[in-house]
Amino acid sequence: MSKLTPDFSFRQEELVPLARLLQAHVARDLADFKALLPDEYGVNFLPDYAARLAAADKLTSTDAARAQGTQITKRIKSTSAQLPGLLDHLEARVRRAAPLTVPATSFGIKEVRAARNSGDMERLEDRLKTLLQNLDANQAALAAKGHPAADTAALRTLHTDLAQDTTLQDLHQTSNQGLTADNLTTLNHLYALMTEVLADGKSLYARTDKVKARTNYTLNQLLKRVRTERGDDKE
Repeated sequence: MSKLTPDFSFRQEELVPLARLLQAHVARDLADFKALLPDEYGVNFLPDYAARLAAADKLTSTDAARAQGTQITKRIKSTSAQLPGLLDHLEARVRRAAPLTVPATSFGIKEVRAARNSGDMERLEDRLKTLLQNLDANQAALAAKGHPAADTAALRTLHTDLAQDTTLQDLHQTSNQGLTADNLTTLNHLYALMTEVLADGKSLYARTDKVKARTNYTLNQLLKRVRTERGDDKE
């Protein structure tokens, strides 16, 4: 199945304000458009345009979706940042604790560090699970060397938080991919009608009103106005 792509070259979030601007122009000039193409610009035209615009406007903005993903990523980074100190203290106690059910070098501390440093949060979650199992199995020996139950509880909470946010991030990315496909279908549907209006506007006014053709029915000029209003006029 081929990947759906936008039919337009500008940013997705620019389409709705662009469509509103064009809607205002064509509504004002509707009599001219209807005289040019009576069927296409009959009673159903403006309601159809408005429906396509409303459908696009209801979509979750790409900026909002991106912000949600960023927040999840920040939480994951904040959670994993607590690890080094806990691991340093645990490592010292593991070296001196005896007897242990596994060799100190196989306790899982090195593996947790490596997973964290690699940025692979799913692997980190799995390595933390193994480490916690070894902590539970050697609780008495480690307590004798000063390892507090609070540190184990902190690692357990860290593991739980990490597992939840990693799952949430996966779900967010998956749903966002589907949302993007739905977005593009809807936005392309709106843009298809807009391109027809732009072409017809040029046919109407290119010779009789060049200023109107350029300012009201030329894509680049409309985009400049949208970007100026949005504060993106440097693009």
